[in-house]
Amino acid sequence: MRKQKQEILTASEYNNKMHSTGRIFTWIALGLIMLVPVIYCLEAKVLPDGEAILKSLPFLLGYLAIGLVESISYAPLLGTAGQYMSFITGNISNLKLPCAINAQTLTKVKPGTEEQEIVTTIAIAVSTIVTTIIIIIGLVPLFFFREQIVGVLSPISPYVIPAIFGGLTLVLIAQYYKIALIPFAACIIICVVGNLLGFGTSLGQSTMVLVGMAVSGISTTILYKKKKI
Repeated sequence: MRKQKQEILTASEYNNKMHSTGRIFTWIALGLIMLVPVIYCLEAKVLPDGEAILKSLPFLLGYLAIGLVESISYAPLLGTAGQYMSFITGNISNLKLPCAINAQTLTKVKPGTEEQEIVTTIAIAVSTIVTTIIIIIGLVPLFFFREQIVGVLSPISPYVIPAIFGGLTLVLIAQYYKIALIPFAACIIICVVGNLLGFGTSLGQSTMVLVGMAVSGISTTILYKKKKI
């Protein structure tokens, strides 16, 4: 049997291929998502309420801002292929990102290397497959015992995201304490002061992510110029 010739890609060729493939599947996913309201309107024989759409624009713009911030801030941790997979399949902050960081920590790969890209891609792909299988298995009891399951999980659901981000924060601070401590302390101080002054409710996730990114960029640049990192 004739051996098939293996194609060896350079890092730039790999990234270009991942971007091309990722864009294709992203557009497919967006098309499928947009089909849901279209099919609903066709089936129910109704049209969207223009006034309701206008009222929801600020809410939609807020989600757009969060998505833009997440795509920029998560990119170094998820890698090229991992970022496309994560944003297409969802559950980034509570599943894909922790899996990626945990895989990088266990394998001790350096940030920005090809090894990090490979490890992260495998971790996110496996987590996506496992999650899909678990969801399929979980749908069976959920179908029969919906009210009981929702009633049990409702009290603990508000603590899931804080618990995950708390664990991630400790890991990141322990690994990159010179970089992480300043933005972390700044966000804590802003939240405490905001709550004391009465505008703490406006300091949501999207706002604090922007603040953290800005402080992190400024502090890291200063530390780099002073040769502290």
